[in-house]
Amino acid sequence: MPRIPYADLATLSAEVRAAIGENPANVSRMLATASNGVFHGVNAAGRALINGSTLAPNIRELAILRVGYISKSRYETFQHEALARHVGMSEAEIAAIEAGDPNAPALSAAQSAVLEFVDDLVTNVRASDRTLDAVRLHLDDAQVLDLIMVSGYYMMICRVLETTGVELDSDPIDWNTIAEPR
Repeated sequence: MPRIPYADLATLSAEVRAAIGENPANVSRMLATASNGVFHGVNAAGRALINGSTLAPNIRELAILRVGYISKSRYETFQHEALARHVGMSEAEIAAIEAGDPNAPALSAAQSAVLEFVDDLVTNVRASDRTLDAVRLHLDDAQVLDLIMVSGYYMMICRVLETTGVELDSDPIDWNTIAEPR
């Protein structure tokens, strides 16, 4: 049982109902409890970060998963482990991300640098020169900004999920309808 009730779909505007679709995931039902403007803004930002960034999907999902693991957000990791698989990530990569092991053989040099950067960013707010310089060897400046924003956005989502008590869905979101594999 969530700590804050999910939005009653029957009372939502047609615009919000259309945005969350016919079979909304619990996260969407909870976000729809927010005011319309906030819901639409958060929804648009999430879609932009998933489909509008030039970050490689495996880098984006690494960041989202790491934020989810650090935040102890089972809902977030449940959903994004599925998306990580959808974009071609291996179980060994996912396990290394969960363990926070930048030296895992399953991770590329870019993934290792991103893992260390995200850990630093989440833990210290201002990532160190060392982790910033290391990630900039693999990402251009726009991608570094996208990485920071992806990490921050999903930190917010994890806090919403955990504080409101969003329950796991029976199945992961159908990422074919949301995320474009590249």
